[in-house]
Amino acid sequence: MKKLIILWASLVIILAACNGDDDDAPQAAKDFPRDTEWVGVLSGSGYQYPPPANLRFKENDKLVVYAPHFFVEDGAFIRADSVNGSVTSITEIDGATIEVKADIEHYGQTTMTIQDRHKLTAISSNANKPVPFTLELYDTPASLEGTVWSGPVMTGPGPMAGLVAYPDLSTIIFDENTTSYTRNGALVPEQPTPQIPAPGVLQVLYKKNGASVFMSGYDETGMYLYGYFGVLLPGNDKMMVYSGAAGARLPYYTQTIAWYGPIGQTPIIEKQ
Repeated sequence: MKKLIILWASLVIILAACNGDDDDAPQAAKDFPRDTEWVGVLSGSGYQYPPPANLRFKENDKLVVYAPHFFVEDGAFIRADSVNGSVTSITEIDGATIEVKADIEHYGQTTMTIQDRHKLTAISSNANKPVPFTLELYDTPASLEGTVWSGPVMTGPGPMAGLVAYPDLSTIIFDENTTSYTRNGALVPEQPTPQIPAPGVLQVLYKKNGASVFMSGYDETGMYLYGYFGVLLPGNDKMMVYSGAAGARLPYYTQTIAWYGPIGQTPIIEKQ
């Protein structure tokens, strides 16, 4: 059976060296952020909605933040799928609070405050940069294989009530390495054009890296595949999603009707 395979490459991990830790911090506090993963959103400033983000503290005081970052520097518009950084100090403020300072690419010196080893907020010392992120600990890794996901059913007044939000990902099925899609209760076939049907089911490669998911959404109205970035939430039954593709069926401020989901809110699909 012929299969259409579209490779969605994973984001590049770039690591930077650390300058050192605060010698006054207890060893338990200094060790804690290492090898932890955090999920949440960037600041919504400059975006259609707060986009998903995934922070990882690595070995040797290195870190990386996967997210659809954008920056304006010296008049140049910069997009980055990830930014890297290095931890410069770790201080235990009290029994419930740990302060982590880091030098993060484009954001500069950034102070991260961890509360109860569960919630993390970050603020850049650069007044021209937005608040980078608000995150929570992700410590429930799980496979996506065999799971089915869809947007929620929209409610309230208006013509979209009763329809499913985020239709490019409603419904998406995860296999071991590929995704497939159902529309109107039937699997989407592999079909080069509407006039030339082909046997088999449309299958598209995806990549899962920790809580981050690099996948494709499918628009059956034009038979398009769009790249999507997803971040799993703790519990693995919800996933925040984002696409930078102009044609992706996601909410935008310019819409007078919320055709594809609540305007201004981070899109979240749910495990069925």
